Amino acid sequence: MSVHPSFTTLEKALASHRLGNAREALAMSEAAWRMVSEIPGAPPDAAMIGSWYGLMLGTVDGRIGEGMVLCRDAVKKMFWEPRAHENLARLEIAAGMRRQAIETLARGLNLAPDDREMQSLRASLGVRRRPTVGFLERDHPINRWVGLLTTSPES
Repeated sequence: MSVHPSFTTLEKALASHRLGNAREALAMSEAAWRMVSEIPGAPPDAAMIGSWYGLMLGTVDGRIGEGMVLCRDAVKKMFWEPRAHENLARLEIAAGMRRQAIETLARGLNLAPDDREMQSLRASLGVRRRPTVGFLERDHPINRWVGLLTTSPES
């Protein structure tokens, strides 16, 4: 990361988050984001600060829409950064957007196939089995009905 003062604040925010101090992490992420917005000369990789702040906004403060805007912007500006994709995917999961999260994680894993965090997050989403009647859409009533009949109660 760069030497812009916002990165030092972001590092402290991430450390707080790792220690379980979510509110403190949110406040520090916001401070870092304000620095990027208000102090001239922020480097291009400062978009990652927006990604982390967006993740904190959505997961800690429940402002998923605002967080999603920041995370999507970071992915556009830093498309090569796996963490930007991971943060966006985490917000998409929180918003109930499973399919989009899977696609976002796939893009992130294309960039960093060995990334354990993204692999774990992807695995936690599971794998859907193929539709029972393959030529019909997954949500077609016949597929849904046959799927319910063929699914065991313990799965």
